[in-house]
Amino acid sequence: MVAILVVNPNSTDAMTSSLQSELESLNLPSSYQIDYYTGPAAKSPPSINNQKDAEYSAKACIEDFDNKCPDIYNSYNGYLIACYSDHPLVNELQRKINRPGVVVMGIFQASMLYAMNFTSENNKAAILTSGHDWEPLLDRAITKFCANDPGFFPAAKFIPTLASGIPVLDLHKPENYPHLKHCIQQLVDNNVGIILLGCAGLSSLSKKMKSEFPHLKFVDSVKVGARLLIAYIEVGNI
Repeated sequence: MVAILVVNPNSTDAMTSSLQSELESLNLPSSYQIDYYTGPAAKSPPSINNQKDAEYSAKACIEDFDNKCPDIYNSYNGYLIACYSDHPLVNELQRKINRPGVVVMGIFQASMLYAMNFTSENNKAAILTSGHDWEPLLDRAITKFCANDPGFFPAAKFIPTLASGIPVLDLHKPENYPHLKHCIQQLVDNNVGIILLGCAGLSSLSKKMKSEFPHLKFVDSVKVGARLLIAYIEVGNI
């Protein structure tokens, strides 16, 4: 049995339920056990809208693990951090666990690993996210991931992040979808062929987006994250 913990570091149970629904649609073999964790309501923010929220949520989750469920560090083969950012919980868990063969991955890192295989100067990638605070943060994360100097965005393969301006918890509302379509068209007009869905709240819309923009590749970071996490675990066991 391969055990995986999907960590939603915010405190919104509905978001965790949405993650579970998305991953159940993968129909993984019964040899994979996937459990879910939601950040503590008393300390984690209901949604993660900026770097401060990310830091607060990481601290809240680690304190919750330490004080209430320390066995969590020894119970899983892999951990998927389901917040689309360079989330500090990824590094914190890696440091805490430090067991051979255990994989800790964030959905941002997973989507970047996937996209790097398909991007080119004629088929660029971009992140579509929620709030405007994320634009500079995610652009810096892209630059860091590509090992570029901080002042040099990898423009050969990416264009800068585009925020919809829609709050995370409102992304799924039907009245907001026309604006998301407008944002997608903006990216298309800038030579983007690969759109990284830069918020777990966008994952539930990926099928609809694909049906309306069939020429684009939409990267569902939650599903890609789960698949890549499993692949890394399996490769580690060879």
